[in-house]
Amino acid sequence: MKIPLWLIALLLVGYTIWCANFWHSYQVRHCCGDDAALAAGAQSSGVPLFKWNTDKPVEDANFAAWKKSLLAKGGQGDTLVITGYYRSSEADGEKLALARAASIRDMLAPEFPASRVRLAASLVNDGLVENGDPKESASFSWSKMVLKKEDSAIIESDKDVILLFPFNSTEKEHDPKVDAYLKELCEKHKSTNATFIVTGHTDDVGEEASNMTFGLRRAQSVVKILTTNGIAASRIQTGSKGESQPVADNSTDDGRHQNRRVVITVNR
Repeated sequence: MKIPLWLIALLLVGYTIWCANFWHSYQVRHCCGDDAALAAGAQSSGVPLFKWNTDKPVEDANFAAWKKSLLAKGGQGDTLVITGYYRSSEADGEKLALARAASIRDMLAPEFPASRVRLAASLVNDGLVENGDPKESASFSWSKMVLKKEDSAIIESDKDVILLFPFNSTEKEHDPKVDAYLKELCEKHKSTNATFIVTGHTDDVGEEASNMTFGLRRAQSVVKILTTNGIAASRIQTGSKGESQPVADNSTDDGRHQNRRVVITVNR
């Protein structure tokens, strides 16, 4: 069968373009280094990479996407454990590893507060050498928040403060830790223009209508503390979502505890 000349020409043009792109990529990577290859269009995962004996990661345009993915794996109130790596050939050893972990912790702010990060160090031998390519120098794991049924808790995020309530409780006045925290929050914003949205939530125990009311009572108990400490009621919006927005599994004690909450959103 005779192949048409136009088809031969089309195949030849395609092959020529492929060869040119391959040669350009080869030249960039082998003559200009990996950083230039990334700039030429190669995609990275965004995970922080460190060069030998340095405590700051190489800049990566995809870090924000990687950070979003990492934080999405954690649950409400969970603690992120960042384990920094060091090699036997690097100076300062464990100190360097902790500094690497701290650098990543700082890069997670403000979306994730430092108070919910724990740092650790570990020795590895993975071929990272002086003047070599940067390598991953940290690992990440989540430590799940587990509370007793009678405990309360304070969880901070970028704009929100989450207060967890003990079972069947609507009042926070008896908890000195929460009182002190809310007083400090009020002092911080008393002279600003910040407004507050205070929303109560419940687990799914009981009737839906009753839980809507219960959530509102929880929110109102927090609003009472805010106004007592100098925040004008006109700056506060109060509401309830009842059992409609769970953040954890209502079939377990721990999950129900995480759902019994008041969320304070501070709009600066």
